[in-house]
Amino acid sequence: MAAYIFAIVSSFTTGAATALGKWNLEWISPLLMNAFMFTIATAIMSLWLAPSGRLKRIGRITRRGWFWLGLFSVSSWAAVLLFWAGVQKMDPTLAAFLNRSQVMVAILLGIVFLGGRFNRTETVGALISIAGIVIMRLTLRVEYSLGFWLVLAGSIVFGVTELLSKIAVAHVEPVILTYVRNAFLAVAYWIVFWVLGYTFTGLEHVWAGVIVVAIAGPIIGRLLYVMALERMELSKVAVISQTQPVWVILIAVALLGQLPTVREVAGGICLVGGTVLMIVGRKPRFRNFQTGRPI
Repeated sequence: MAAYIFAIVSSFTTGAATALGKWNLEWISPLLMNAFMFTIATAIMSLWLAPSGRLKRIGRITRRGWFWLGLFSVSSWAAVLLFWAGVQKMDPTLAAFLNRSQVMVAILLGIVFLGGRFNRTETVGALISIAGIVIMRLTLRVEYSLGFWLVLAGSIVFGVTELLSKIAVAHVEPVILTYVRNAFLAVAYWIVFWVLGYTFTGLEHVWAGVIVVAIAGPIIGRLLYVMALERMELSKVAVISQTQPVWVILIAVALLGQLPTVREVAGGICLVGGTVLMIVGRKPRFRNFQTGRPI
């Protein structure tokens, strides 16, 4: 049950970060937001992990662990940048729906490479949640713009990223995996930021929003997502992440005054209902990362 809770809360915080991130991008560039966002996330996690000595575990990562962690980090860098660059140019709700294309990529890769499978109840829940996203997307205007293609490309890379994170978490514990990934992204974004000669213009208007997005996305959202992956098959975590657009709509209503249509509400109910059905149909057949025992 814990894995499902982690996945659902991760979906909510990531959705909140998407809605607020759109507001941030009205003032600053995606590259600047990403650079600050992952720097803040790394600093906060350092303050959390350093006193307990947990950062010493980084030195215990095996060569295989570093290999998969490296691939995961590089893939994350590209996926995150593509997504936010697209969000800057389009409606955040549409971007959230379009980004759910990563779910299909992740599920397919999980089944092909990791042997992920659903039982009957979970299969029905998955189909209902997918039907919900289809219903919701039918109400949206498809924008064949640069933003559209950036988010679509990002969603494909995100699908690959989730497969890599599932493999990486088998070799590196979730907290350390998240910490190193955030640190890598921070350094990589700053390097590109300075090389391309970007400025800090507009940051004074949204610094608080950047901090909130850093906490909601790279720390809480990503950490809980990886913790869910540690305990559950990739395909199932990916389907639960389908609820993310629901949170984006609700937060967009509060922040931007955008009201969802009847079909969007109906689709949202299907998404949540499908997720609940998956939880009801769960069987304790997963293994703990540290003990290897079924949970």
